[in-house]
Amino acid sequence: MDKNYTNINDDLLAKYLLGEATVPEIEQVEAWATSNLDNRKQLEDFKTILEKSKLQIDPEIDEHQALARLNARLETEKKTISYTFILRWVAVVFIFFSTGLFFYNNLIGNKININSGESTLIKVLPDGSTAILNKQSALSFVGGFFNKTRDVKLKGEAFFKVSANKSKPFIISVNDVRVTVVGTAFNVKSNGAAVVVIVESGIVKVNNQNDSVRLTAGERVEVSQDQRHLSKGENQGKLYNYYYSNELVCDGTPLNDLVAVLNEKFKSNIVIVNPALKSLPISTTFKNESLKEILNVIAETFKIKVEYGQGIIKLK
Repeated sequence: MDKNYTNINDDLLAKYLLGEATVPEIEQVEAWATSNLDNRKQLEDFKTILEKSKLQIDPEIDEHQALARLNARLETEKKTISYTFILRWVAVVFIFFSTGLFFYNNLIGNKININSGESTLIKVLPDGSTAILNKQSALSFVGGFFNKTRDVKLKGEAFFKVSANKSKPFIISVNDVRVTVVGTAFNVKSNGAAVVVIVESGIVKVNNQNDSVRLTAGERVEVSQDQRHLSKGENQGKLYNYYYSNELVCDGTPLNDLVAVLNEKFKSNIVIVNPALKSLPISTTFKNESLKEILNVIAETFKIKVEYGQGIIKLK
């Protein structure tokens, strides 16, 4: 037994507690207990432990066996106290960790910066929305429990599938244009001179400092710097998603729009010489064709010539 539990002989104390002490021994223990409040408390603690253990007095067992029984019970009681102490600390640590994780997710973890570099990048944002960045594009996201909005700053081009949350609008800022949504899918592109927004599903609000417009599925708007009036129109095809779908989907798409995407995709310099050709509509889908194969289809469709020169391709 740990000697710190008593200042009296362990064997004698065990015999007293188990009812095996003689009259003089009983008097000795009781005198020790009444001499000091700490001694009395220790004796009461020992009695409590003994009562809980429900040890049966066996006349065939001497005081040393009685002491062994008491020691065993004391060790069990001490372990139980230790386990309870540990469990309490585990609970405290768990609460502390959970609280810390909550604040991290909503103060630090919900602030991210993404840069696509030389390849298309798909990223799930902290709010559950998905952003697909075209090459050479970047965005920053700020959101969380303590934010009233989900704010994104975009450079370049990205397609968004926004996780619905009416209480926290998803707002994209690009140049002086703001795109506000609750839950929808749309593409935003900035080429320096203008910002183009095309909606695939849902409703999107687009505004600059002078005007605003509401877009639904299949509609688009192009906003130039300092433009005073915003005018939406119908989007033809799905050329906007070529960078992540690897398809060029044209559905009554003006040739001029297709050429612009071809120049971007293949880093080419295609020029439509005859202005009358720019508005010609084309309806087809290109998947894995090379630039030359696509130009051959265009030439055959519109009966025009493709002229290859030094660093330039002319359609006429």
